[in-house]
Amino acid sequence: MATGPPPPSGIYVPVPTFFQSFDKYAYKQPLDHDAQAEHTLLLARAGVTGLILCGSTGEAVHLTSAERVELISRQKKVLADNNYDNVVIMAGTTSQNIDETIGVIKESKDAGATYALVLTPNYFAVAGGYSEEGMREWYVTVANNSPIPVLVYNYPAVSNNLQLSLSLMKTLSKHPNIVGCKLSHGNMSHHLILSSSPEIEHQYFRVFTGLGQQLLPLLLSGPGAAGAIDGTAAYFPKSMIRIYNLAGRIRSGDATTEEWEEAQKLQCAYSEVEEWVVKFGTVGIKEAIKIVLGISVGQAGGRLPFSESHLTREWEKFREVFERVQDIEAKL
Repeated sequence: MATGPPPPSGIYVPVPTFFQSFDKYAYKQPLDHDAQAEHTLLLARAGVTGLILCGSTGEAVHLTSAERVELISRQKKVLADNNYDNVVIMAGTTSQNIDETIGVIKESKDAGATYALVLTPNYFAVAGGYSEEGMREWYVTVANNSPIPVLVYNYPAVSNNLQLSLSLMKTLSKHPNIVGCKLSHGNMSHHLILSSSPEIEHQYFRVFTGLGQQLLPLLLSGPGAAGAIDGTAAYFPKSMIRIYNLAGRIRSGDATTEEWEEAQKLQCAYSEVEEWVVKFGTVGIKEAIKIVLGISVGQAGGRLPFSESHLTREWEKFREVFERVQDIEAKL
């Protein structure tokens, strides 16, 4: 077991995995390393704190083990070759199998990741097969055997609606190799409690929201509030970073009335554009990257069974809110 400090506070981007255009009915599109590198450098230049590779947005469930390793190692090299060694790489570890989870973490560490974002196991969640004790032991065993620090990833929408309890999260926060969590759910109360509770040593356990809509209220809550790991930041990173920086000035008492108003207006605009991700998830993020940034995302937006064909007619409904944030982004 390796122990280390929690990840630095800031804005992290769950990065999509880019694929080459290919026969739509081929069972596997090749990785597009050029598009991946282009996107990585765009985010690094914008000033993001870190990248999450091979997470939910990265379609980890559609990747082979070898592809995960190749993806992490190549992006680590791209960052190093362009003097962005300060950008943190966090690896997603999506597996129901505890042995495989630990194996993925070890491979990710060897490829260049410094943290592991560990999704809650969930296959039997609706079949009554899980207890709080079992979930606790699962995470403790993973953390005990992980060569890099672990963050708990609680994302009910992809986990059979499994919601980890506050008591379990508080217990896990005490493990020396569990250094934080990503909460991708709408229960703001859990965000605020875990970032403020006196039962948690917040210098060792940091709380990140997976929903950019919640960034400002989270950052104004408690000492454990660390930032966001947010999909919309994949194409609007500067706006998210600006909210983060304004929140820092508000917390320190240095913000002017104008900065307060800017933070509120920007959070509102960002929250509206985030509704696109709420509705269309990973495929929506890739479609927005294609339209906003002009980066090729590959055919069908992702590997089967993903398809982006229904998004074209939906885009017009969101055009106005996207253009509003694009104008803000261009000025930052």
